Amino acid sequence: MSDKKRSLIIEAAQKRFLHFGVDKTTMNEIADDLSISKASLYYYFPDKLNLYAAVLQKIIIAEEQNNSCIINEKDPLKALLAFLEARTEFIIKYYNVIEYIRTIGSSFPAELQPVFTSSKNRERNMLISIFTNGVEGGIIKAANPSKTSDLLLDCFEGLFLSVITAKQNFFPAREQLYQLLERQKELALIFMKAISC
Repeated sequence: MSDKKRSLIIEAAQKRFLHFGVDKTTMNEIADDLSISKASLYYYFPDKLNLYAAVLQKIIIAEEQNNSCIINEKDPLKALLAFLEARTEFIIKYYNVIEYIRTIGSSFPAELQPVFTSSKNRERNMLISIFTNGVEGGIIKAANPSKTSDLLLDCFEGLFLSVITAKQNFFPAREQLYQLLERQKELALIFMKAISC
C-alpha cells in the first residue's frame, strides 16, 4: 500500500510540476490534490527536492522505454541523430520540470546525484550500443565503442556548456535547445565521418 501511495504522490507532483513548474508548486497543493495531510506527504518525501528527484527519475525511466528503435537502428548516423532529437524533445516535453535545475545553483544536491548519474549512464550505454552496431555492421571503425561514446558525450556536454556560459544561465531557454540540437547534429556528422570505414 505504501508503494502505491508513493506512486500516487509522484504522479500528482508530476502533473503539477508540468503544468505550473516546480517553483510555483507547493507541497500543500500536492497534498490537497490527493486529499491527504501534509504530514502524510512528508512521511514519504521529507521535502520538495526529494519529491522532485523522484519525479525526475520517473520521467527519465518512462522515456527510456521509447528508445528501443534508436538502439535497433543499423545505420549509426541515423541512430545518433535520432538519439539527439529524442533527447532534445524529452527536455522540451518536460521543460517545466527539468528547468528547475537552474534554481539549484552551483552546489549540486545529493538528492539529485543518483538521478543524473543513472541518466548519464543510460545515455552512455545507448551510444555504446549505437557504435557497437556500427562496428559490427562494418560501417564505422571504433576500436573501443565505450571510449568513443565517452568522447562524444564530452563533446556534447562542451557544446551545452558553451550555450549556458554565453547566456550566463544554468539552463537554456527552449529556443536555445533547438539551436543546441543543430550544433550537436553538425558535430555528430563530423564525428561520424571521421570514424566511418
